[in-house]
Amino acid sequence: MKAKKIVLALAAVLAFCSFAACTDTDQKIIFNDYWEEDSLSGSSSINETLEYKVTYEKSGGADAIGYTLTYGEGKYTTTLKSHTHEGQQAYSYTTSLTMPVTYQYGTDEAVSLTDTVTTEVVFLRSKDSLRPISSTKKTVSHTPLNSAGTTSKSCYATYDFSVVTTYPAEGKATSTVTYNRENDEPTTATSTFSPSNKKLSYLDNEQLLLALRAISSSTSSGSVKIYNPFIEAKQTIKFSFSEETGSEFTYLLNGENKKENITYRPVSITIDDRNPGSTQTAWIAKTTNPQKNTQRNVMVKLIVPLSYSLGNLVYDLVSVSR
Repeated sequence: MKAKKIVLALAAVLAFCSFAACTDTDQKIIFNDYWEEDSLSGSSSINETLEYKVTYEKSGGADAIGYTLTYGEGKYTTTLKSHTHEGQQAYSYTTSLTMPVTYQYGTDEAVSLTDTVTTEVVFLRSKDSLRPISSTKKTVSHTPLNSAGTTSKSCYATYDFSVVTTYPAEGKATSTVTYNRENDEPTTATSTFSPSNKKLSYLDNEQLLLALRAISSSTSSGSVKIYNPFIEAKQTIKFSFSEETGSEFTYLLNGENKKENITYRPVSITIDDRNPGSTQTAWIAKTTNPQKNTQRNVMVKLIVPLSYSLGNLVYDLVSVSR
């Protein structure tokens, strides 16, 4: 897996905010707490859990790799809670992804594994520009290769690592990556960086998908800065919203079956780079009324392309608890 693409890996991955209807991507963003029913008050107590079913959509590249790749049905869960951090209003946002995967080369015995990604990020509320305080990410990923050896175990590479990032109130932030290797001692790499940026808003990578919900419906495009510890450099993440559309969705709301038409805006998310990797697409429910925002800008779907044109992982909302 290329280091630049790790930022956009299985863990779901990105998000942002809101400025004026103009599409100047070279300015900071104004965030709003649209996950609150009354986003104008900015004072509600939040305890929201979303659950998504994750499925695999195969594409043509999967027929050319020389082995069989099969993903089972996965589960992605997010929890957003409000709390107080050192006297300031803040949020904690945790996510968990589990995805079963099976590799088989020819008639060799198949290997069945489970990919897991867990994250937690703590950050201030929109009045403080969602400023991050800390984040952690733990990943165990069995990533498909574009060609195989002669066994099922040679069809994938295993990545086992964690990332811990801390942001002091002043000064530089610190990010430490710990790599776990089978039959060897873990190794670490620590880097420091300045999270400030004169032109663009800064977000922690683990905020990105949630931050998409903090974007005004009048916003069509924009950019934010994140830090990629694998290349020890900041990167620009671009997002672009398409025209609103709608569809019927079925899910559980606090344990009760719900079927309704939801208006949403697809948003594409990519790294601003010569080799940006794949573009992810999220469907974000449109704000209905800022003071009575029933859908709370929830993400109803996420499409994450896999490398080598192997297909997509598709996240579909199945449960909302508030």
